[in-house]
Amino acid sequence: MPLTMSKITAFLGRWWMVLALAALLPVYSSIAIHNERTVDYTNNGFFTFWLSGQMQWSGENPYSTVDWVNGHYTNNATWIPEKIFPYPLPLALFTAPLGLMPIGTAYVFWVILAQVLIAVCILWLATRWNGLNRQLYAIFILLAVLLNGNISLGLKTGTLSALFLVFLTLALFFMEKRQPVLAGIMLAGLALKPPLLGITGLIGLWFLTRHEWKALAGIGIGCAGFLFTGMMQDADWIQKFRGVSGNLLGVRLGNQPTILSYTRLLCGGEMSCAFAWYLLITLALVGVFAWLVWQKRNSLSPLMAFSAAIAAGVLLPPYLWSYDYALLLIPICYICFDLIRRRVSFLPSTVFLVLLDVISIAGLALFWTHPESEALRIQRDMWSIWVALMVLVTTWWMIFHSPVNDKMVE
Repeated sequence: MPLTMSKITAFLGRWWMVLALAALLPVYSSIAIHNERTVDYTNNGFFTFWLSGQMQWSGENPYSTVDWVNGHYTNNATWIPEKIFPYPLPLALFTAPLGLMPIGTAYVFWVILAQVLIAVCILWLATRWNGLNRQLYAIFILLAVLLNGNISLGLKTGTLSALFLVFLTLALFFMEKRQPVLAGIMLAGLALKPPLLGITGLIGLWFLTRHEWKALAGIGIGCAGFLFTGMMQDADWIQKFRGVSGNLLGVRLGNQPTILSYTRLLCGGEMSCAFAWYLLITLALVGVFAWLVWQKRNSLSPLMAFSAAIAAGVLLPPYLWSYDYALLLIPICYICFDLIRRRVSFLPSTVFLVLLDVISIAGLALFWTHPESEALRIQRDMWSIWVALMVLVTTWWMIFHSPVNDKMVE
């Protein structure tokens, strides 16, 4: 019996996300294989995650200086920026599957998986909106992401930004499903990279305005779970982590896209002045966020609240690389889909995505051509802050001007 047009339409409506992923999988594989051939992944951030995962099977301790340094020497890694695993110890449990594979295989596997996870998050976010061929525009966003400099940098360095994007997307999913405890537990996952806790704090502030005590309890449960999980691996892990994390700020300050890097320039390198301005600007951002969510409390959907918090949260930490801007994909999707709904046109969203890609590519180019330097100037990844600022201003402007009874899904 031949397929009718209605059956084809129904099939595409149900399986379009699977078909989109299947079509993009060869592209994702090609990117991973190209990166494997051109990137020295034994001497970048990916090796850190792979080694911590391998140690879960070898019985070694990522927080042992002897085990950590010997692990580098054994695997011919010459770049040893820290003497122990520079992340909260429970994160090593998430990297354990990578440690089962040879490092080259693990790198290719993770780069492919990271792209798939990012695509799944974007495709799910597209389902929040039902107008004007959302399937086709979601695929356009996926293609735009392939050109995004911040995403490209994260894939080359093999970072876990996609994992934290999944935590946030799951938290949003559970909030929409009215399962606040699970949403809070997912938000606690950002504690595995402490600079991202500013996002958790801002979303927690929104929870307070809504009296979402169960969601706040979920955050506490999740953080307590990570705390005790780490203690089962190493009773002194918190003290050891505090020692290594304290060194990171001094090492990275001045070449990352943070407010503190720029206030350091503003103050001519005088750190007490830089921290004072950083604190003032940070408090101002938090204050404006609090005012915004309070003003729009009657119409603020979980997606809008998460978007506003993420857009500001990536700017709050004293140190953060631009590959963590993968988390901005949530507010970016909100901006694109809601602009189409409001303007009944693809043009504003398309212009926004093109500008975003141009700025991110320029930031990536400047990243590679401006190595770390002791000179007091804009360098390395500092240029990428304009991506975050563009998303922040656009997101907050759209939320502020959203109708009282605004709904994302029509």
